[in-house]
Amino acid sequence: MTPTLSTPLPAPAIDPARTVLDIQGLRVGFPRPDGTVVTILDGIDLTVHKGEIVGLVGESGSGKSMLAMAAIGLIPPPGTVLAGHIRIASQDLPKLTERELRHVRGRSVGMVFQDPMTGLNPVRTIGSILTESVRRHQGVDRAAAMAVAEAALKSVGIPAARERLTTYPHQLSGGLRQRVMIALALINQPEVIIADEPTTALDATIQAQILDLLRDTLHRAGGVLITHDLGVAAEICDRLAVIYHGRIVETGPTADILARPHHPYTQGLLDAVPRFDRRGQRLVPIPGMPPSPLADRTPCSFRTRCPAQSAACDRAPPLAPWGGDGERLVACHHPFNAQGAAA
Repeated sequence: MTPTLSTPLPAPAIDPARTVLDIQGLRVGFPRPDGTVVTILDGIDLTVHKGEIVGLVGESGSGKSMLAMAAIGLIPPPGTVLAGHIRIASQDLPKLTERELRHVRGRSVGMVFQDPMTGLNPVRTIGSILTESVRRHQGVDRAAAMAVAEAALKSVGIPAARERLTTYPHQLSGGLRQRVMIALALINQPEVIIADEPTTALDATIQAQILDLLRDTLHRAGGVLITHDLGVAAEICDRLAVIYHGRIVETGPTADILARPHHPYTQGLLDAVPRFDRRGQRLVPIPGMPPSPLADRTPCSFRTRCPAQSAACDRAPPLAPWGGDGERLVACHHPFNAQGAAA
C-alpha cells in the first residue's frame, strides 16, 4: 500500500452537497453524586461541508471544548452521550466501540489542540509520533512512513524536516510544536479537522503564520475552529456558530454575523471587542457572569444577562431561521434587526 500525503493547494470551493461532519440533537451529560445527570451540551446541531471552515465561538465554559471532545469520541468519563448523533465518514461515533473509535481518530478526523504539549508524547521523538499514525492508518513499513512524516513536516513549513524527526517536543519552540500538531492532524488526509484554540499560546507574529497555515489545512477537508477570539474567527472562518451554556444560539455566514448580529449574546461579544472604528470609546462588557457548566438548564440561560429579556423568555426559544434567507439561525424571542434594535 502506497502512503499518501497531499501537497499544499489553494483552498477548494465549498461543496454543500458533501457533509464531512454532521452533529444532530447532541446531548452530553455527567452524573452527579446524587444520581441525577447534569447536561453539558444540550441539543447541539452542527454541520460542516467539504472545504468549509466553521468557527465555534463563545466565552470560556460555554461548551466549545466539550463539543470538540465529543466530536472525536473523547468525552472524559463519566460523561456520556445522552442523545443525538455525530457522523463522520458515514459512521455514527456514539455507536462505535473504543477500538473502532481509534481507527476513526487520525484517519477520518484530525485534532489540533490548544497546547501541543498535551497532544505530543514528551518521551517520544517527533518522527516516532508521526510514523506511528501513518503505519496504523496506512499500513506501510517504517521507511515509507518516515518519508511521509518528513513530507508532512515540510508541508507545514518546518525547516530541516529530516533532522526534526529525531528531536523531542520539548526541543522545539511553541510555534514549531504547533506546526507538528497540524502535520499530525493532516498526515492521513482525514475527512474533517478540528482545531481547539490552536493559537492562544503563541505570540502575535507566530500566530499570524499559524493562522495562514490553518486556513490552508482546514480547507483541505472541512474544519472546525474553536476560539474565543472573534478576530481570529473573522480571519479564516466561512461560517460561525455561537455557543452559550451548551447551546448554539446563532449560526450563519461569518461576515453577516459580525456585521449584523441578531442574538443579544452575539451582540454582547462584539461590543466587548476592541475595534479601530471605536477608538476612544469604552468597551461594553456583558453584565454578570456566565453560568457554570454544571448549572441546570433553564429555558434561556442568557436571560439574566440579557437587555431584551421579557416574560416570553420563560419558554425555550428554538434555533430558527431569521432574516428570510435561511442561512441565519437564531435562538431568541427578541432577535436584533439589522440596525441593532430588538425586534
